[in-house]
Order: sequence, then C-alpha cells, then structure tokens
Amino acid sequence: MRHEARKPGPNRAQGLLWVAFANAAVLTALIMPAHILVQGVLAPLGLVPSFDQHYATFAPAIANWLVKIYLLVLVVACLYVFGHRIRYIMVELAIPGSKFAFGVLVLGLATLGTAFAAYVLLNTP
Repeated sequence: MRHEARKPGPNRAQGLLWVAFANAAVLTALIMPAHILVQGVLAPLGLVPSFDQHYATFAPAIANWLVKIYLLVLVVACLYVFGHRIRYIMVELAIPGSKFAFGVLVLGLATLGTAFAAYVLLNTP
C-alpha cells in the first residue's frame, strides 16, 4: 500500500478560541450597554431600582444566585474580549513574538481575573 502524506488541516484550537471570542464579544456587546444604561443612567434618574452603595439595597441583591451568575458572566466576557483584542492589537503593531507571548499574558490575566471574580462572588454572603 502506498502511504500518502497527510495534508495539514485547520488549526482547530485557534478556531475554538475565535468561536469563544465571538460569543463573548456578542454577549458583551448586548449585556454591557444595557447594564450601563440601567445602572448608570436610569437608576440615578430614579426610573428603576439600582445597586447603590447602601448596604440595605446591595446585600439582598448580591445574595441572589442569579445576580451572582449574571455578574460573573459579565466580568468573564469583558475580560476575555479585552484580552483577545489587546493580543491582536500587539500582533497588528508587528511586535516580534507578540502573538504567543501576549496571548499567554493577557489571557492568563483574564483567567486570573475570572478566578478572582468567582472567588469574590462565591464568598459574598
């Protein structure tokens, strides 16, 4: 039998990273402006209840698991999108060796930020 050399296929790991980035970008683009509108504009105007700096209103809201999940998703999506964009800005600036090095750095920082946010949210009563 004759053995043929395998053709190199697509980089599946990079494809999965781009899919994750696209999902996080869409999620961030939908949730973040709505969050800013509600908590930054409508709440100070008194049109909707807000998470303000008073313990009496903030504590019951943050104790709800749905609020904790929402805040964690918001933080994780923003951190991941930020890290991915910074990584490719450095690539576009043609900094030598920047794609892998900055990828590890910024996505590692996003992972640390995610772990810290999860820790804070899980340990908040």
